[in-house]
Amino acid sequence: MALFDRSLGWLARVLMMTGLVVGVVIPPMLLRLINQLNQCPNTTTWQVLLVISYLLVFAILAVTANALMRHYTGEYESQPLKRRDWAIIAGSYAAILILEGVFQLINQIIYHQSQTQNNMVIQDLMAGSTLSLWLMALSAVFLTPITEELVFRGVLTNLFFKQTWLKVLLSGLVFGSLHSSSTVPSFLIYVTMGLVLATVYQLTGKIRAAIVLHFIINAFAMSILLLHGLALN
Repeated sequence: MALFDRSLGWLARVLMMTGLVVGVVIPPMLLRLINQLNQCPNTTTWQVLLVISYLLVFAILAVTANALMRHYTGEYESQPLKRRDWAIIAGSYAAILILEGVFQLINQIIYHQSQTQNNMVIQDLMAGSTLSLWLMALSAVFLTPITEELVFRGVLTNLFFKQTWLKVLLSGLVFGSLHSSSTVPSFLIYVTMGLVLATVYQLTGKIRAAIVLHFIINAFAMSILLLHGLALN
């Protein structure tokens, strides 16, 4: 039996998507709580419970989004990546690096910011404690690419619109809006990233391709943040 009726109205779909978005923003909130508890004595039990909750949110989010994606696409078997898919992933990553470099240069020239506000937020979370550092590294490289691609590409692009360009545009705008940005160029960095990831999903028809690209993006970014943190220490 189908998990949800395909004839659900827009309001129901918006509420469904809102629930998934809430799930996406919960883990950073839990990390902040872990950092706060780290400064208090005798809070080990609470920290353990928060870590379990942190990982559980990712698991629930991934399972739910995956079920919704499979329902709305009608595809229940994952297809392996082929040579063409890897070529699209490689070309898309090159495009992201170029666009990010351009927007970052504009951001530095006009607003004198050497990095985005989103990266500064991540650095603050990682600097709170050793526990949050490793949790953030784990989630950024492995958990976040899976959950965010399932939510923003697998579900979002299949819930609304029939036109491909509208699917891609919506995915990019929602994805960019959920990343902390204090300037237009930094906002555009994440919007274009979302647009490219959505395009990869549309071109390949495989959510795995978008997940792999997101993994590469985050692994590279996390490596830079970790090296920057070690240099400061």
